[in-house]
Amino acid sequence: METSRFTLPFLLVTISFFLSLSAQMTGNFKCGKPGDSNTTCRSLVGYTTKNATTYANIQTLFAVKNLSSILEANNLPLSTTGAQRVNPNQVLRIPIPCTCSNGTGVSTGVPVHTVKQGDTLSAIASELFGGLVRFQRISEMNKIPDANDIAIGQRVWIPLPCSCDEVNGQEVVHYAHVVKSQSSLGGIAAQFGTDNTTLAQLNGISGDAQLLADYPLDVPLRACSSSVRNDSLDASSMLLPNGSYSITANNCIRCSCEASNNWTLSCEATQLRPTTWPTCPSSQCEGAENLFLGNTTNTSCGPRSCAYAGYSNQRIFTTLSPDSCSDSGPPGNDASTLSSSFSFVVVLFQFALFCVFLL
Repeated sequence: METSRFTLPFLLVTISFFLSLSAQMTGNFKCGKPGDSNTTCRSLVGYTTKNATTYANIQTLFAVKNLSSILEANNLPLSTTGAQRVNPNQVLRIPIPCTCSNGTGVSTGVPVHTVKQGDTLSAIASELFGGLVRFQRISEMNKIPDANDIAIGQRVWIPLPCSCDEVNGQEVVHYAHVVKSQSSLGGIAAQFGTDNTTLAQLNGISGDAQLLADYPLDVPLRACSSSVRNDSLDASSMLLPNGSYSITANNCIRCSCEASNNWTLSCEATQLRPTTWPTCPSSQCEGAENLFLGNTTNTSCGPRSCAYAGYSNQRIFTTLSPDSCSDSGPPGNDASTLSSSFSFVVVLFQFALFCVFLL
């Protein structure tokens, strides 16, 4: 009897231990559910080079179409040239296109690496791409039977991890952060403005014991709220995390996200030459205030701002924020007053009848 009393707790502890061991990081990011239709978005990866390089080399490595996309993601001035040096161990946020399929998110067909003399999938994954992907994942996604057997000149797709999922009901920008040795969930959460529980749940682990160095961790970056319309041509690219900006509307508008601005997207007209328009369209808000984009005025019911709402082939959309401002009180106020007055009259009439009855 004494032995059996301890058997069940021992078995439960043992099962729990082995379950925790199985909940290890895989380097893959969850995105949607198996069977869902494919979704796409823009995601970020944190890249660190072990040797000095240039912004142009990194742009080529990750097949980023425009250098400005890297500059915007890292809050670097547009005057930064591709020839400028990137120091060893300097972390850069690289924007990548993301596709979610069968419950997992991967970069959409890019980057592609051409195998050179001396390359191995392991070195490509850990050295060239900074541990952002496991060599087993490269082998699997490229249907390479033997990871040790690749040919010079062979083109290999590097399936970087990403996601488009909302987190706790909020739209976020997913960021692949390569875990460093001696890191903790608490330290990473504090660094990126999230919490331990969210990080653990998002990555399918239970705590620091399952946090693996040199593996990518899915980190949700909070994004600024905006007034950009769903039908705007830049609607899919205006989800910006703190410390980044975007040049949009054919180079006519610059929008930035700063936590110090109450997590609200701040936009203004640029002085850049438009890419396709002869000149930049007006960015003035409609209304008696005659505000232009980025301007704010005080009214009787508080400040109103002219906010960016997107663009089409012909125009730039703006909107006044907040949407409405009325000095007469909230809607329905007159009806409430009328109802109250009517009730008072009824009560007064009933009181008069009561007095007549007493007489």
